[in-house]
Amino acid sequence: RHCKQSLGFLDEVILFLSKKKDLLASTFFRNDWIMDFSSPSRALQSLERRRPPLPENIVALSKQLLQWQDGGLGEEDYLQGIKTLLQSDEERWEGLAVGLLLATEVLVQAAADQAAMGAVYIDGPRVPQENKTEESKSAGNRDLTQDQLSRAATWLHQSSLKHLEHNEPRVRTFVAKAVGAHATWSVGLPTSDEAYSKHDTERQAIHNQIVASIQDHIQQGRDNPEKYSKSSTGALDDTTGWRALETNWQCLACWIASLGANYYHVDGLDFNSLLSNLEHSAVTHVNRHVRAAAIAVLEQLVVAAGNDKEQWPLLENGALRTTLIKVLKAGLADNWSQVRMAASVLNRVVWTTLQETCKVPEENLQQLYPALVPRMCLNRFYLAQGVKLYSHQTWKQVFPANGVSVVAQSIAPIVRYYVQMCDADNHVVREAACQAVAELAVKVGMDETYADVLQPHVTVLLQALLMCFHDESWPVRDEACLACGTFCRAYPEECRPELETLWARWTEQLTDQIWSCRSRAAVALGQACQAYGQEFFDRLLKFIDENLPAAQNQPKMTMEEYKALQNDLEAHSDLQLYSCGSLAPKLKKKAGAGRIGCSNCGITRPKQPWEATDGCIYLIRELMETCSQPDSTMPPLSDDLLLPLLRQVADVCRVSHFPQGDDLRATLWRNLPGMMQAVGKQRCKKLYLEVFMDLLARNIESRTASAISVHAAGTCAYELSQLIGPNIFIGRIYDDYQKEAVERVLREREMEEQNAAPEQFKTQFSPFEPPGLLDNLDNPFSHKMSPGLPVEMLNRHPGVDDTMSM
Repeated sequence: RHCKQSLGFLDEVILFLSKKKDLLASTFFRNDWIMDFSSPSRALQSLERRRPPLPENIVALSKQLLQWQDGGLGEEDYLQGIKTLLQSDEERWEGLAVGLLLATEVLVQAAADQAAMGAVYIDGPRVPQENKTEESKSAGNRDLTQDQLSRAATWLHQSSLKHLEHNEPRVRTFVAKAVGAHATWSVGLPTSDEAYSKHDTERQAIHNQIVASIQDHIQQGRDNPEKYSKSSTGALDDTTGWRALETNWQCLACWIASLGANYYHVDGLDFNSLLSNLEHSAVTHVNRHVRAAAIAVLEQLVVAAGNDKEQWPLLENGALRTTLIKVLKAGLADNWSQVRMAASVLNRVVWTTLQETCKVPEENLQQLYPALVPRMCLNRFYLAQGVKLYSHQTWKQVFPANGVSVVAQSIAPIVRYYVQMCDADNHVVREAACQAVAELAVKVGMDETYADVLQPHVTVLLQALLMCFHDESWPVRDEACLACGTFCRAYPEECRPELETLWARWTEQLTDQIWSCRSRAAVALGQACQAYGQEFFDRLLKFIDENLPAAQNQPKMTMEEYKALQNDLEAHSDLQLYSCGSLAPKLKKKAGAGRIGCSNCGITRPKQPWEATDGCIYLIRELMETCSQPDSTMPPLSDDLLLPLLRQVADVCRVSHFPQGDDLRATLWRNLPGMMQAVGKQRCKKLYLEVFMDLLARNIESRTASAISVHAAGTCAYELSQLIGPNIFIGRIYDDYQKEAVERVLREREMEEQNAAPEQFKTQFSPFEPPGLLDNLDNPFSHKMSPGLPVEMLNRHPGVDDTMSM
């Protein structure tokens, strides 16, 4: 709505940045203004570079403390410097944070030396083993006397009590770590030590204060549920931390991690009240940081219970297990990825503790299936890569060999949950639900052993997918389109009553404005053709005959007119908003499916005629490839049918009266190698190569074509030359200038192939285009489920072996 004003402001910003590029290069890009807490020395160095500058005494002190590791500073001076930093909270928070870090490191090193205890920190939702640098390991390796350590512990305790509700979230995080370090060190003291009683009192005092503060905050939330619950409609901050409540849960998590199994024997512990508060914070509280922190506490309770055989009943059938199930059901389906990740970590800890530590019988574990298995399955398709990959690993660890049988055993609650998630408000969840539903059709529906288990639920799942077919978010429509084709292949008769509806939706997607929607619609139609045979095939040919020439009817437009349209302010005002959390629109569900959403897709770019031609090219490729497979129910396309069809494709792709003609040709060159692979080497050389050779060579040597189409043409030429032989391929070009251009391109591609590291493609994939849900099957054309993803990257995901997932 304020597009013109925003563009004007943006022009001023660009002008300012261009004048200040030297300043930017010397500040932001050198991280001069960023505090680095990765190690004590780096934190101290950050104090010197901080802008605006810190007080001179703090900067001078930081330089002095840097001499500690080199032996240029005595132990007493080092401790006094830390004390000064802990008291430097008047104006700036940076010195206080560094003081907390240094004092914590001192106690951590002392605790590790005296009791060989592990890491006591809980950083965010994960609890990984820290891979500290040698520098950080040696930060506290100089011996301090017990008296010096005692004084440092007291200072740290006093600072922690004072700053539990500090305004700076990083300070509160360090306070939580300090509480854990203090507890770890003080627990390890021998009872005969003179300082034991003093620090035991300190430890109990901060625990009592934490528990009391938590109780006060929880009571406040329960007294005002309309303000402090997730259902709140008030103007409440759901992004930043909640000071004392968040910090208190973090402190308690560190405190429990330090005491371990001994926590259950703490005097005055009201365990039932603690579980009630944890459930309220992890399930009901409005703030995501509070929910994640409460989940971290539950994780430490599970670890502590697993280490004490007397507490195993709490996990097997006690109050802790009841709370865990409620929290995991909510957390694994939370709208915030941070909370979902924290719940995923807790979920793995619960399963591994029950299976490996407590060794509970299988019947006890099966009681968890209805509540947890559906959520564990869905999260393997969640958009956030951390949640997705972590959930894959968890599934492999928990169900290493019987994943499909577990799903079959829990099919009813899984179907109910998937259908519910197909109607979720979050478009990312709806997208994941469509992928998960399609996985059921492949791994359960196409398995002769379990196909009958899913059959009664096909109708309701198909209705859920049809509902998503009307979604305003195109990634959701994309996945629903593909999933419907998969279901038709697995259960053709059960899907036949909805075939007319599916045909309308598939053909609409085949002419969509989004290229991936067109590609996925072609894949779905190819699957449906295999399911319904010749009648459906004839219907597809009729659709191709009607829509393939559509690009010739595209209105004439010059490149200058096209650029003017792209830069027209009015054409880009009051249009769709996009979510900051994904590449998909920030939309609710579409009203076209009988539901009320925040928008009705009334403002959208009209479809262009050339997009129908583009969709037909994808469809022709899919028909050629699927019909040529050994398991195809249809015979390969004959030359009498295919040769005129491909000649028409080549003729239509010669259009040049509109700028998008280059995009159309780029689509042809991306799909042509697959088509020729389908017809085979001999038929390609004999009949089909001549059809496209002139257009391909002209595109390669063109100086007016877009870079995308030229690159696609070069890649196509290289792949075709590998199929039929480079010499034969070059010999079919009769124009010397074109031959020279093609030979140059082939040499460049050959050099690229030789210089490329094959192992790189086997161990990495782009997080912006994750693998498709079917790429782990023994399906020779399964890579079509991930358009644009190279075949050699399938089945080789780092740390995730999809062949064992489910």
